[in-house]
Amino acid sequence: MMLIQLMMLAALLSPFSGADAVQTAALPPTAGKAVQAVARFPGQPSHMTQFITLNGISLDDREEDVLHKKGKPLQVTKDWLLRSTEYHYADAVVGIRDGYVDYVHVDPEAMRVKINDRWLPLNRGTLAQELGGAQFAAEDGDVYIRGHKAIKVYTDQANGELQFVEFFAENSQ
Repeated sequence: MMLIQLMMLAALLSPFSGADAVQTAALPPTAGKAVQAVARFPGQPSHMTQFITLNGISLDDREEDVLHKKGKPLQVTKDWLLRSTEYHYADAVVGIRDGYVDYVHVDPEAMRVKINDRWLPLNRGTLAQELGGAQFAAEDGDVYIRGHKAIKVYTDQANGELQFVEFFAENSQ
């Protein structure tokens, strides 16, 4: 019983806490053996337990890492609102702030997105299925969180069509 209570407490303190976010199930105890508890996080498929890269770029990459990985950008612009420099590539826009990657932005014209080592079509339904249930649903899209990193699938409020996808640190946007 104590183990179940500890699991429930840990689940409530996790970033996935919520009324239906954690389910605990006790396996029938046998004489002299401890009760086991299993926590399940809906919407977190086993193949996407973490977000490491989007289109080959990590949030831990430095500016020189981006240039090494992707080469010379097609265009460089300043985003004064986000206080970042944006490197525009054919498949992504990489926002750099203070020498490190702050975000990666992918427009639907790219037709697909590479999350970690897996290519997926830029389709709202496919992304929702592959990423599992969103941890947050906002008016402008769905947010999928793994650890302290997030991917947001932005959608048009009028027609629900995918507008773009962004990868960022959970606390930065």
